[in-house]
Amino acid sequence: MFDYSANVIDEVIDDEFRNYILNEYIDYIVTYRDSVASIVTHNEGEDIVLLNNCWLENGRWVNRGQGIADDFNEAQDKIIEELPEALYNLPRVDIINNIPTDVEPFAAYLSEVKKSPENFLMDMLKTHKLVINGEYHRRQVSWDMIKRLISLPDFSNEVGCIFMELPSWHQSTMDKFMASDTLNTNLIIQIFQDEQLNGWWDRGEFDFLCTLWGINQSLPDNKIIKVVLADYQIPYSKITNKEEARVLEDRNTHMAKVVVNTINNSQDTRNNLFLVGCAHAYKSNQAGISSAELTAGAQIASTLGNGNVFTVFQHVMSGDNHGGNKSAIRGGIFDKAFELNGNKPVGFKLAGSPFGAEPFDGIYEIKYKTATGTYSDNFDGYLFLAPLTNEPKAIPLVEIFTDEFVAEMQRRSSVMGFDNLRYIWFGRRAPELTKEYIIQTLLQD
Repeated sequence: MFDYSANVIDEVIDDEFRNYILNEYIDYIVTYRDSVASIVTHNEGEDIVLLNNCWLENGRWVNRGQGIADDFNEAQDKIIEELPEALYNLPRVDIINNIPTDVEPFAAYLSEVKKSPENFLMDMLKTHKLVINGEYHRRQVSWDMIKRLISLPDFSNEVGCIFMELPSWHQSTMDKFMASDTLNTNLIIQIFQDEQLNGWWDRGEFDFLCTLWGINQSLPDNKIIKVVLADYQIPYSKITNKEEARVLEDRNTHMAKVVVNTINNSQDTRNNLFLVGCAHAYKSNQAGISSAELTAGAQIASTLGNGNVFTVFQHVMSGDNHGGNKSAIRGGIFDKAFELNGNKPVGFKLAGSPFGAEPFDGIYEIKYKTATGTYSDNFDGYLFLAPLTNEPKAIPLVEIFTDEFVAEMQRRSSVMGFDNLRYIWFGRRAPELTKEYIIQTLLQD
């Protein structure tokens, strides 16, 4: 969830969760070249080991993120691999912290930009085999913009397929939904309940699919827009033991294969749109998050040709994949430029712009990695949708959390060997995992 409002009420932490945090055991600390370090910890009764990573910044030890390992042997292997890499990336800190102070070049560039985000994307869809919209998930303003895009008169003439970050093994369910004569939202709920271990509650995405279904109802057969699910997810609702829950494929590589194979084997001459998290969309040579492979965007561009694939990044409050480590992009200079431009929603190319020349800091997990490079190294276009200070909060799709699905979540947790973690959901330790608790928690965020 996104909450940029001032004076947010402090969260009340109960004694059980407080003790859980305070009773974390420090097992040992490893330093490397007196500049980077990892503090290895664990909690009693839990199998995982935590790697609390730090480095020296202006003479002070600073948190640089947390990792996990299945046991102490894996923790040691990760430390041996990761600390030299962290030392190599340490100079990137000074690059990121060198924030521009003159807003004029950015504001002057924006004064010449005339295209709205949806019209800009429409232009790119007319001239590229694939446009990848890199998003931060669960943003209402983002899905509203995408709904305006698919409603443009030219869209169905130019785009024949929309790829989505949903489990590819549910493709038949999506096909059934799109082919239905009546709007059967239960089919979408089924798909969302199998996207990740505890489901997917993005109401904006749900509403988008319903809108696309409605548009397809009015189109002739040769203009129907197909939806292809590209994500790799364990078939959670089908697993019966821990062996079946093993991750067998890299998500980025799986998505890239689905997209490339679909495009190469399609008889439809129209172009394509891919809606996916921005951490799967960037094109630089920096490996994907929690992955040894390049991102789906980078792999697709390498296969289809970089000039055929256009990727865009949406202006956001930068953060990590769990919603933490939030900070204004480039220290707020981008926000100031958009404000001077009247906060008009715009889309523009990054190459040759002052925005594109800035070091990329839009994704916390890669902002301090040397290989990440600049904004234009990672994305081809940039979208400004709305000022972040008053961005409306997304309403979660709580309908996926039925009593039956909550019981299924508990079953999955047990099957995957997470008995000691089964009540830690949504960043909190629940007194009891119930539908009411989950819905209340999501609505409060």
